[in-house]
Amino acid sequence: MNKEVFIARLKTAMKNKNISQYSLSKTSGINRGTLSSYMSGKYLPKQDKIFTLASILDVNPDWLACNSDIMDKADLYSADNFFDDSSINSYPFVDEGVSAGLANEIEAHYDLDQIRIPDLMLGRYAGRKDILLMRVNGESMNKVIPNGSLIGLISNISPSSLTSGDIVVFSYNYEYSVKRFFKDKKNRNYIFRPDTYETCFSDIIVPFDNSHNLKIIGKVIMYNTLL
Repeated sequence: MNKEVFIARLKTAMKNKNISQYSLSKTSGINRGTLSSYMSGKYLPKQDKIFTLASILDVNPDWLACNSDIMDKADLYSADNFFDDSSINSYPFVDEGVSAGLANEIEAHYDLDQIRIPDLMLGRYAGRKDILLMRVNGESMNKVIPNGSLIGLISNISPSSLTSGDIVVFSYNYEYSVKRFFKDKKNRNYIFRPDTYETCFSDIIVPFDNSHNLKIIGKVIMYNTLL
């Protein structure tokens, strides 16, 4: 992500939306200090924060992340862009929704259906062979991923390759869910935490020593609610 371009685009989107830094912080749940760091270029936001900001500012998240020149969502999904066969790829799709609330059991899939989506939806990840698509059911990630969203994953990820705060789809004892991942080295636990406005959801904690039935299905790198 180009720091100078990101700062300019964030300020442009805020101006177009007529929203102040204070209001953006309050609406997004991103604290004012963090948002100030984004706007000064001290830090760059992770992808989930890009999605949050883009949703509030009503812009294409790939544009905000400097991966596309298309700013408006309406232009992103215009017929010219959406149906250009040269910029569409097929990806395996898990037909059942993965729960973002209580973990739901999903049958193992070996021969998955394929669905075609525009490269613009996946940005720099477009065309990768390790992408897996599925839908989210539930409200325990609704600060970041709305219920019913189509999500894209980089599959076959190990816990050691993840960073605390990443959003993942995982199975534990053959139940599947999507949560935010944290590694608690002090207490030797993997923590899978909801990111929600609701108060009825709690962490799923997996001890390092009891993680033989834990499998990270993939790291979430895209979500979309328009399909």
